[in-house]
Amino acid sequence: MTAAIDYEYWTTDAHTGETIPQSSSPARIADMVALADIDPGMRVLEIGTGTGYTAAVLAEKVGTSGHVVSVDVDQELVTRAAELHQHAGNTHVEIHHADGTTGWENGAPYDRIIGWTTPHVLPEHWIQQSAHGTVIVSPVKVADIANAHAVIRCRIERGKPVDATAQPGSFIEMTPEPVTDFGQPLRYVDSIVATEAGERAWISISGHSVPPEQANAITRQLAAAEPQPEWIDPACWREFTAYMLGTLGDGTPISASTGTGTGFGFISSDSAVLVLRDGSVVSCGAAAAMATLRGIRDAWEQAGQPGHDAATVAFTAADDGWRPSLRY
Repeated sequence: MTAAIDYEYWTTDAHTGETIPQSSSPARIADMVALADIDPGMRVLEIGTGTGYTAAVLAEKVGTSGHVVSVDVDQELVTRAAELHQHAGNTHVEIHHADGTTGWENGAPYDRIIGWTTPHVLPEHWIQQSAHGTVIVSPVKVADIANAHAVIRCRIERGKPVDATAQPGSFIEMTPEPVTDFGQPLRYVDSIVATEAGERAWISISGHSVPPEQANAITRQLAAAEPQPEWIDPACWREFTAYMLGTLGDGTPISASTGTGTGFGFISSDSAVLVLRDGSVVSCGAAAAMATLRGIRDAWEQAGQPGHDAATVAFTAADDGWRPSLRY
């Protein structure tokens, strides 16, 4: 049997002191693995090797009669994790250096696929490498803006994702190369400006339909706006913003950073609004966006403050996979 506890969970290398990108807590890892409903003897594809800790957890679940294939874009992490598993005698675990969006065809078909990084779609390669009834658990982008992620659980039947559910969760964006700059989203940023305080502010606009000069102006105005504090309970921020993005009719969704806080919101023809993680709101322009936001908050409260688990997950076919979205 593989003992997952034999793999120390850390975020820095014990020998060099360098940061190891295993940022998920053990409790969060346990929740994700539980969602995948893994049985002994299964073949599991893991996207994002990290320290090797999660592969050890998965190896314990499948037992020696099962098999775990783990891939990562960082060769140093792959080498290090492979050495740990070899030293532990885990012959039913293999680690490969590869772009996670392509999976690992040589080990297919898989009974379970679990991702620790966030692709912009549910990759078609994962679908093709799934057995009938495969369960996939992974964070995926659920709106056409930066940082709009949710953990999606679905089954694969006849080459399509079905029976999908969502829960809050966000991991580092999936890239073909190791990430070195964590200061802003890696994709979908339409404007980056310096605030008067010297902070870096940015905005991501759904559909990228706003000219660059207008995006820059909105970013500066939101960064300079006075926050309206205690607009919503910070503990409910994830639930409310998911509902907002899932029910927004008029307006264009945005995610943005004011330089001191990040959040989600939307822009209309003459105004913009942003709900920050601390529960405050910043807005600019006319009052239309704020009026729309108040209506969304009222509807959310009247509906009992629904969260991700109340959303319907809809998939749209794309050239490279399936795009999920949350609908209420």
